[in-house]
Formats: sequence, C-alpha cells, structure tokens
Amino acid sequence: MEPWERSQSASVKKPMAPPAPPTDALGDDLLGEILRRLPDMASLASAALVCKGWGGVASDPVIFRRFLSLRAPLLVGVILTKRDRECAAHRNDLRFVRASSTRNPKLASAAAHGDFYFEGHPEIEATDRWSLRGCNGGLLLLCRGRYASNLAVYDPLERTAIFFEPPAGWHMVRYAIVADEAGPSFQVIAICPWHSHRFAVFSSGAGKWVVVNSFRDSWICADDGMAAGRFAYWRSNTKKNTMNENEEKIYVLDTKTMVWSVITAPFPAGESYCVADMAEHGGLCIVSSREQCVLLWVRDVNGDWVVKKEVSLLNQFGCLKRIRRDEWMKRLRILAMKAGYVYMEFWSIRKSESHVLVLNLNTVKLQQIFRNNAVERYRGAAFPFFLRLSPLPAADDDN
Repeated sequence: MEPWERSQSASVKKPMAPPAPPTDALGDDLLGEILRRLPDMASLASAALVCKGWGGVASDPVIFRRFLSLRAPLLVGVILTKRDRECAAHRNDLRFVRASSTRNPKLASAAAHGDFYFEGHPEIEATDRWSLRGCNGGLLLLCRGRYASNLAVYDPLERTAIFFEPPAGWHMVRYAIVADEAGPSFQVIAICPWHSHRFAVFSSGAGKWVVVNSFRDSWICADDGMAAGRFAYWRSNTKKNTMNENEEKIYVLDTKTMVWSVITAPFPAGESYCVADMAEHGGLCIVSSREQCVLLWVRDVNGDWVVKKEVSLLNQFGCLKRIRRDEWMKRLRILAMKAGYVYMEFWSIRKSESHVLVLNLNTVKLQQIFRNNAVERYRGAAFPFFLRLSPLPAADDDN
C-alpha cells in the first residue's frame, strides 16, 4: 500500500510539548501571584520550604499578611478590668484569667510567667499609677497618672517597654494600639474631642507623633479604640453618651492608608459587638450578640449589612444550657474575633464569676471554655492576650 493510500484514521504522531520552565524562571512577581492563591497558611509554609528563593517571596509582607487572618490564634488568656469613668484600669483593677489549653508549651510558659499586671519592669513597678489602655499583638498600651502624662508600650513576656509622651497639648485622649502580628513594630493612634479634625499617630519605627488632618466632623467616642487586623475602630457607645442619636456609630481607621470610614451598626444601640477584618467575607465584618446568639454581619453586593451566619449557643451546646440553668448566666459579650474564632464572656448580673468562651465560627465548635472565679466584678474592658505569630520557617541555605 502506497503512503497516500493509508487510512485517514491512522494515528499521527504529535509533536512533543516543550518542557516546563524551571521554577527559577517564574520570577518573584509571578511566583508571588501564585502564592497569594494558596488556600491556607499550611500551604504557604510548605511552599516556603521549597528553596531559599521561594522562602523569601513567601515571607514578603505583602504576601505574608494575606495569610495572617488564616492562622489559628494562640490565646494565652484574657485580661479583665473593672469599670472606670476615665477609660483606664489600674493594675489593682485587673484580673488575668489563664486559658484552659496547656498542650502548647509556649502558651503554658507565657501564661505562667507573663507580667500581665506590669509589675516586672523597673521603671513601671515604682508607682501604682500605671493603667491599661489597650492590648494588641502581644503588647500592652499603658498610661500613667490621672491625665495620662506618660505612655508606654509594654511587652509582658519580654518585660521590655518603650516610653513616650502624649501629643503636646492634647487632653482626654482616646487611644488604640495596632501591633504587627509577627514582629515588634506597632502604631498608637490618638483621637481627641478637642481636635475634631485631626488625629495623631505614634509609630515605633519613627519614634514620634505625626498629626494628620482627619476631616471628621466630630468624635463621639466614649472609650479607647480596638484593633481589627490593620484597622483600628472606636465605638460611639450611644448608651453612654446621651447626646448621640439612638444609633451606634463605629469610626474605623485604615492604618495603612490613613483613611477614615464610619459604619452605622445594623442592630439597636447597646448590643455587644466587635469589628473584624475578614478577607474571605470581603473585608470588615461585625460580630454581635443577641441574647445567647452570635451573629456574623457582612456586606452584600449593594453594600447593605446582612446576617451571614447565626449561632444559637444554647441550642448548639448543651454545656452552656446547663451553665445558664445552674448558674443563672445569660449575658454574653463579644470580646474579639481573630481568624474565624470568636472570643466571648458568658456572665450573670447576680454573680462576679463568668466563663470565657472560644467559638470556631467556621466549624461551629466550642474550642475552649474556661472559668473566671473572681470574687469581684470585672465588667470593664476585656482584652484577649495572644502570642505573636511565628514567622514562616526558613528554607535551608543549601537549596
């Protein structure tokens, strides 16, 4: 049979595909885009071990911070405070409640040896007038004296402190501290009712205050601010400020862009809540409580707040139903949310004791529950204290 008489159905040998380019040829920019699309922190850590070049790209702050919200927080315990009109709690008004989990030796050591009453630093222990104003990223924000004439950012595990003064001429300042989750750097943001169109930022890198125009009409904040990822937020606390309308305003500062926004809470004033930065839900979200339910609020395509998830604690967890019945605990306040975990306190108006709850909102499992056996009431601000996140593992130099 002649070649031209062969069947059309005979197989034709296909040309070989060119070999895949080596990973070194990807370039840092393209590799970074690939690593950003990995599903979780474990995958990023595995990629960082491939070679030294991949480890460097995976540890780049732009990529690394993308995964911070996916890393399980390491809760050491909760610092509870008594109520105070000056929005500060002296060391005698504090109570540290150790978390129940001791399987992690780092957590056990931090809980046992941490200086959460800030008595172990020579320049702080000399006076009892130091007060707690904030907590974030393993750091405490302290002030001294009735008029907060001195400030300090204190590491209770390393027992080191950075001292500085408030912005010159500012009084009745409301602060917030936003710390690097995986490093020692931090920012302290100050807002003041007497400087309604300005705010000030102290950064650990610059070591000084920078005053910035805010263009906000007024501040209606009754308490110090709190951190939510790279954001800081202040609550208007309508029930504490009779001059406000009957709605809860939340003032949010993006500490990277220094741009302010105002959120009107999608629930009646007076409910307990916190703000969280959740990339998987489009950015800023709100976690609130209604009776013994936890609600996750997200924005829909129209920018309106909708309930994404609702968890009835008493229906979901029999142990909490027993606690409510036996100990008459039915009040719930939201303390914080990190990486899908909600930190709450379950308490009673009749007793000084309470229970701290850690709820995995993604799996709807109660991860931890530990008791506060206080004989006095601690109903002021409460601060979950977390260990700083460890950096990604470094690749071997030989790779």
